[in-house]
Amino acid sequence: MVLLLGILQFIMISIICIYELKRKSVSVFLWAVLLVMFGIMHMFSILLNTYEYSVDTMNEASLFVILFCALYLITRYLTQRKNDIMTEEKIELEDNEKEKMKKFMNILFYLLILIVFIRIFILSRQAGGLINTSWTTMRETVGGYFSFSQIFGPIFFTCSTCLILAIKLKDRKILILSSAIILLEVIISRNRIEILPIICAIIYAYILKNKKITVKQIMLLGCIGLMSIYLIYALRVFRHSGSIQNFFATYDLKSFNQKVGEYLEDDSGELGLRKNMYFFIENNNNFEDFEKGHTYIRMALVLVPTSWSFGLKPNDFAITMGKAVLPTVEGFSIHPTLFGDVYANFGFVGFFMGIFWAFFVLILDKLIIKSNKLLRLPISLICGIIYIIQARGSVYNAFSWLVYCIIILTLIHYTYRIIYNTISKGEN
Repeated sequence: MVLLLGILQFIMISIICIYELKRKSVSVFLWAVLLVMFGIMHMFSILLNTYEYSVDTMNEASLFVILFCALYLITRYLTQRKNDIMTEEKIELEDNEKEKMKKFMNILFYLLILIVFIRIFILSRQAGGLINTSWTTMRETVGGYFSFSQIFGPIFFTCSTCLILAIKLKDRKILILSSAIILLEVIISRNRIEILPIICAIIYAYILKNKKITVKQIMLLGCIGLMSIYLIYALRVFRHSGSIQNFFATYDLKSFNQKVGEYLEDDSGELGLRKNMYFFIENNNNFEDFEKGHTYIRMALVLVPTSWSFGLKPNDFAITMGKAVLPTVEGFSIHPTLFGDVYANFGFVGFFMGIFWAFFVLILDKLIIKSNKLLRLPISLICGIIYIIQARGSVYNAFSWLVYCIIILTLIHYTYRIIYNTISKGEN
């Protein structure tokens, strides 16, 4: 039974991936990451008999995912509309629209340069020099509400959407320079999620370009996925090495690859996040503040700071889950994949949340399709980034970034339109 359920959950997630890929829905990022982080890894741990928890726990995890996926798929099928499918035609541009997109792309690009160099300046000053920066330095600069460190993430992801516009407009200069700026930021800050704009932009542009799904395309996307996993783990090794100076003193190319291989083999990092879900199931969610839906209450109150909510907005549920896993470490947070977060919030009956997530995806699909043509690709890229973060289990933080990114993008676009129309009237 454990083997049957383990394989079935993998098949269910795979079916959803193919379904969303056919529709060219950006939610394919959510399900592709869930397929890798949970579907494949869960199935392999059962096939290879390497799981550390009881058979009952593994069966419950499989059954939870199967039911969640079934309700998601049924809801998506019943609510699907042909007009909600993203196509290349829906982002085709007239000559005057191309000129507008190019100017809008340039604004995002210059803002990206500005925000990244302010960040690098702050981190360098905090660490006493560029080569002394580390993950610890980045963590030490975290401030309160509306501090630069808090607003950096949404602004950075919003401005990084110039990448996908550069791909659309075939502007190699902006594509190369913006990618270099993002890579520089990742190297200095060690924040791995900041590499996502590059990965998502390349993959989604490829998905939109190809009208039919072929085995060759799936294999290519799979190869890109494997390279992305290696990159994420390579950045993890880089983060753990401390400062840049210490990294070069510790590793050469061979030892670096060996360390990345060790991280991959020991099933830690992103590929081991599902184990937190097993831990919750094994202990029947018998932890403080579990099964109260705190993640979703926080999402409903996303625009209200926790300290201003008069106790209505719960504390960060990632820290609540972290306390359950490591109660002796203050402020420790964990992410148990989206499935694990749902289970921790609602218990086994949380599989009904498959319906919620189907409508969540539907709403974002509609938002993309019905938005201004200049904003369709930027919003798609933002959603792709957010879906990946949510898939790993950081559901609320990703959602808050989504809300603020769309607000920031809208404000930038609105300001751009005012300036553009003013200039156009002046020329006439």
